[in-house]
Amino acid sequence: MKKMVYKFLDEYLGDEVICIKIGSTNRYNSYEIFSKKNKSVILIFKVHHKEGDIVIFRNEKLTNTISSFFNLDPKSGMSLIRDWFADKHDINKVKDLMKFVK
Repeated sequence: MKKMVYKFLDEYLGDEVICIKIGSTNRYNSYEIFSKKNKSVILIFKVHHKEGDIVIFRNEKLTNTISSFFNLDPKSGMSLIRDWFADKHDINKVKDLMKFVK
């Protein structure tokens, strides 16, 4: 199953991503990472100004697409997307997401 989902994500989202800042508060900067190929949002994350802590949010639309297409529960779909993204972009720790921030 994992290979099929990864192959689908490779074709659907491609290899390249873009990260943009989508907002800022007095506590957090918010970013969105999306596919350069089809503009689908892959994930959203917030970075705390002082501590540098990162909170990650899934894209429910992408999760629902994968879950329904492969007959998975949303948690499994989200996990496969997360693992695919981490494998594809050499993300070992959450802080590695900062390499996308310009």
